[in-house]
Amino acid sequence: MSEAVMDRKQVIQRELLWHEQESHRRYGLDSLFYDSPAFDDVVQQSVDFLEGGSGELVLDMGCGEGKEALELASRGLYVIGTDLSYTQLLRARELVKKEIPDAKFCLIQANAEQLPFANSSFRIIYGKAILHHLDLDISSKETQRLLISNGRATFAEPMARHFIIWLGRLLTPRLRTDDERPMQLSDLERFGRTFEEQNLQTYYLLAPLAYTFRIIPGGEKIFAMIYSLLSSLDQKLLSRFKYLRRFAWYGAVKVQNGSGKK
Repeated sequence: MSEAVMDRKQVIQRELLWHEQESHRRYGLDSLFYDSPAFDDVVQQSVDFLEGGSGELVLDMGCGEGKEALELASRGLYVIGTDLSYTQLLRARELVKKEIPDAKFCLIQANAEQLPFANSSFRIIYGKAILHHLDLDISSKETQRLLISNGRATFAEPMARHFIIWLGRLLTPRLRTDDERPMQLSDLERFGRTFEEQNLQTYYLLAPLAYTFRIIPGGEKIFAMIYSLLSSLDQKLLSRFKYLRRFAWYGAVKVQNGSGKK
């Protein structure tokens, strides 16, 4: 077994242990950052890109506690959720069953770099905050392997250079694994270039300032209003001034496999 393979096995084992034993430390932070209406635009635009039909299979790669599995299921998709952590899968199952008792979904504990599915098993794949835990070269090849010809995939990932988020990560090292790393814009571009078609969109420069109101008792309505206004302004800034994209908080790369024709 090569040294590189051994290294990845050790990384995956460390990731598994952390998520099984320590992921509860993030529950409050994840709720603060990602509960609706926060990130609704990222999630909805990503899911819209997939163009999934009712009853169609979708792979939710790294489904975590199931918030996106819930969105996918609410659109009538048959969700196959995978995650390295059994603890996270239990939370995902509880959330989806609570909100949509008759949802079509199943959950599988698996390493996203080596998923237990045959080649060309899916037309659509969804992922959020998963690639920054993985080896990009391995994960791009695995995604291509799983997609059918002309299949689509979308991945939304935290980025490294937003000042507020960078500072937050620096001050709270126990809230993340030792091996994960936020994406550079160039990382997402490199991942996208391995597919025949790609589109990269960035989100949030000023919007994180709105979270100040979310942590204030009774401030949720103000948060929602300020967050919406700042998010809209951010999209205008990121569209007009391309160099700002590298300082965004999140990036979403949307890719499509080739037709397989020469």
